[in-house]
Amino acid sequence: MSDQRNWLERLGEKIPGYGGYVTKERRRDVDKLHREHLADRLRAAKQPLNELMRELSSSGRLFEVGPVDRVLKKIDQIENRVRFAAYGYAGFFDAVKIQEAQLDRIYQFDLALVERVEQLERLARELGSKSSTAEGLKAAAAELEGAADDLNRTFDERYRAIENFRPDDAQGQPMFS
Repeated sequence: MSDQRNWLERLGEKIPGYGGYVTKERRRDVDKLHREHLADRLRAAKQPLNELMRELSSSGRLFEVGPVDRVLKKIDQIENRVRFAAYGYAGFFDAVKIQEAQLDRIYQFDLALVERVEQLERLARELGSKSSTAEGLKAAAAELEGAADDLNRTFDERYRAIENFRPDDAQGQPMFS
């Protein structure tokens, strides 16, 4: 396999534009892997919430289920958005020459997404310990919902940044103003 890869790499060096094509495909693959990883973490973050819902229901605290259910639905929506976002986005990964600053900006969004998911995971794990009273549960669920909203906004910003990318931006024009 490595002999074949070396052969393909050597062939790619001889075909104009092929290296850019391969780089573009790698960017698409990395973008997809990143989003799938985030979506998997969001799915796992829902587990303590599902357990809390069962606990609240079995202990007769049905009126307190609403805030947790609302957060669960919001996280589920974000998970699906992240997992099934347009693969590679329109045009961004099609441009062969993407300036370093443009990629850096996207990577900043990617880091922000990871940090927002980590915060959401932490708050989801802590929700059960704050659910001893209805007021504590409501406040903790509101904080978790705010974290979900922040994550959703960050994903929107990343998506808009990629959607607003124009191939002529690759000629050195700033991607963001």
